[in-house]
Amino acid sequence: MPRKNLVRTSEFPYHVTSRCHNQDWFQIPLDEVWELSLASFKEAHEMIPINLVSYVLMGNHYHMIIKTPDSNLDLFMREFNRRLTLKIQKRGKIINQVFGGRYKWCIISVNNYFINCYRYVYQNPVRAGIVQKCEEYPFSTLKNIIQCEEFSIPICDHYGFKDEWGLRWLNETVPDLERKLLVNGLRRSEFSDVS
Repeated sequence: MPRKNLVRTSEFPYHVTSRCHNQDWFQIPLDEVWELSLASFKEAHEMIPINLVSYVLMGNHYHMIIKTPDSNLDLFMREFNRRLTLKIQKRGKIINQVFGGRYKWCIISVNNYFINCYRYVYQNPVRAGIVQKCEEYPFSTLKNIIQCEEFSIPICDHYGFKDEWGLRWLNETVPDLERKLLVNGLRRSEFSDVS
């Protein structure tokens, strides 16, 4: 399948994900991958500034929502993934590739889609059965925000889902049909209605 052409925007956020080669697990402990991610964010952000909304690291992939003020998603992602890959390879003494290809992206241009994507990203560890609540997962910017812990770059999350009501909504189970529609929408260049 040919790679879709990047749509550049500074107006809307992107959902971005990247998965390990052959859907294997990271070859080093996840807490180490998290630390390497923080360093990679810092280095890539110094070169190509972005606005990070959310980031969740899973056992063999990650999800993030970012905005690119300079419409340069490709430049930032090249730097971030390259730096993260080199760090993982060095730490794990790995010679093979880490990620199974280029990152996947989707523009989120409608606010309703954005908040559902936001919840989808943070619910990954809950859906995987790792934690009961989104805020319990240690490898997520949500934890940094709630506990007022620093992240390696500023988190531009001003969406107010961190109070009691917001966390209850964030942890609400999404019906299967709605989740499937969301996943299908995120496979497109721009998140849109899919029937």
